[in-house]
Amino acid sequence: MSLVSIATLRMLAWQPLLDLDDVNHGLLLPILLYCVDDQGRPLLGSPRKSAEGKPFLRDAHTDIPAVVEKMRQYWMPTRYRTGA
Repeated sequence: MSLVSIATLRMLAWQPLLDLDDVNHGLLLPILLYCVDDQGRPLLGSPRKSAEGKPFLRDAHTDIPAVVEKMRQYWMPTRYRTGA
């Protein structure tokens, strides 16, 4: 899987899910793991060397289809309401 520059995301549109206090922020983590900043550095910083982190890092790519569906469900009421 290739890395994606965070600049390609529409930051204002994604702001609700970028809020660390929003329980739904976790939906973005498997995707943000593959994002880089403008200098090509990992957006989430260096991976943590913990026993809990290893399975997440190893399996994050397999979680992406499920979180994409959950994000679709998250945004659907907004899209339906605005007619987008």
